[in-house]
Amino acid sequence: MRLLCSFLVVLTLLFPSSLAAYAEEKQSLSSSDEGLLEIRDFNQSPPFADGSTSTTFTISSSNGTIFSDVPTDHWAKSEIEFLYQRSIIQGYTVNNGLQFRPNARVTRAQAAKMLMKALGEKEQPISRARFKDIPSDHWAAGWIERAVEKGIFQGYEDGTFRPDDPLKRSQMSKVIAIAFQLPAPPSTASKVAFTDVSSNYWAYPYISKLYYHGISNGNQNKFMPESYISRDQFSAFLARAMNEDFRLPVNSSVIATGKVTAQSLNVRSAGNANASIVGKLNYGTVVNVYEINGYWAKISYGKINGYVHKSYLKLKNVNGNPLQGRIITVDAGHGGTDSGAIGNGAYEKNIVLSVAKKLQQKLEKAGAKVIMTRANDTYKTLEERVQIAKNNYAELFVSIHVNSASASANGSETYYDTSTNPNGYESYLLAKEIQQQLVKNANMLDRGVKDNNFYVIRYNTVPSVLVELGFITNKSDVQKLTSDEYQNIFAESIYNGIVQYYNK
Repeated sequence: MRLLCSFLVVLTLLFPSSLAAYAEEKQSLSSSDEGLLEIRDFNQSPPFADGSTSTTFTISSSNGTIFSDVPTDHWAKSEIEFLYQRSIIQGYTVNNGLQFRPNARVTRAQAAKMLMKALGEKEQPISRARFKDIPSDHWAAGWIERAVEKGIFQGYEDGTFRPDDPLKRSQMSKVIAIAFQLPAPPSTASKVAFTDVSSNYWAYPYISKLYYHGISNGNQNKFMPESYISRDQFSAFLARAMNEDFRLPVNSSVIATGKVTAQSLNVRSAGNANASIVGKLNYGTVVNVYEINGYWAKISYGKINGYVHKSYLKLKNVNGNPLQGRIITVDAGHGGTDSGAIGNGAYEKNIVLSVAKKLQQKLEKAGAKVIMTRANDTYKTLEERVQIAKNNYAELFVSIHVNSASASANGSETYYDTSTNPNGYESYLLAKEIQQQLVKNANMLDRGVKDNNFYVIRYNTVPSVLVELGFITNKSDVQKLTSDEYQNIFAESIYNGIVQYYNK
């Protein structure tokens, strides 16, 4: 491991002080880079990554950054510059420019000073040396004294502080948690999701606090507690502890993924239409979903974190059946005083209600939440049916009907709407999957999928289809429509079509 002979530059700008103070610093910059594990638990930008935040930075360099070695796409650029503007960190002058050296290690002395400045503390006047390896004229003596006084740092049993020792990530978790008095995780919280941090590990309580307060979310379920922390990592931790705007989503679990179905979808800072826009997502983008409240989903994608209207997400459960947790409206057409089509002694309202109930059972068995517009022989207006779906924050709408025409007309067809429904294309995709299943499983003539502005699919905003199972006026079709066996096949076909839609 190469040692850097000239140690005078190590803290020249990070901690401005006298030349005598620099003489105490002997950290090797090159050695700090070797063996440093690349840790990406910070590799996310805060929710205001598009710049829509009240936090501003003065950028003076030609490439739009303060430090020449912290480019515009550096994962911790915002956090580093946040600390720089508050004089918590500085930099190194190299060829009339500034460098930050993001991969260099952070020493105990450096961490003590940065933490005290972050807390708004002043240097403690030194009358006598507390630690035998920190004379009163040491550049960080006053900062270390203040940190020890506040119980954030401690010395060693041999009477030393070891100011030049690099800080490990486990040690960092302790000083951050203590300095900012982070509350313990809620009693309902599950264990911290790091496979390399057991519950009996000495720093587990501190690491858990960082996780549940959005300061670290690990890398592939690992925290790497024995790795030394780098300057960019420490800056990210410190900025997030100071300012909640920088904190990461507490991703205890991703409950679903969501594929964007709008051409451009606004991401907002909170779950309401009046919240500020913090980013935009394009059609087809797949995001992680962490919670859903009404029509608003909390999501993250790359550098974007925030809330989107879930009507424009094709949500899919991440574990088990893709329908788990989905809210699906099943609409049995007609009912009550409205019998619907009549033919061969059969009534449409009875057939579609039976199929709808069988579909309900299959969907609920898969874990979906099913909203029935009617569960018995009652009448609902078309407007009421649409409103029932909206009042329950439905994510899919399936209306079930049977056809009537001449005795020779037969077969199944499925309708979608693109005239008004903003999810017209998704409705088409859903219609296509259901239609294929009906034709294959019930051996129905394929009359295709058709774009038509029926009220219940036109005035919905989520993927919506109207299924015509067959013709009540056709003897061959009606035998199937009134058969319990085939009613189950029709329901199974619609169910399979929905599953296929979510799987693509």
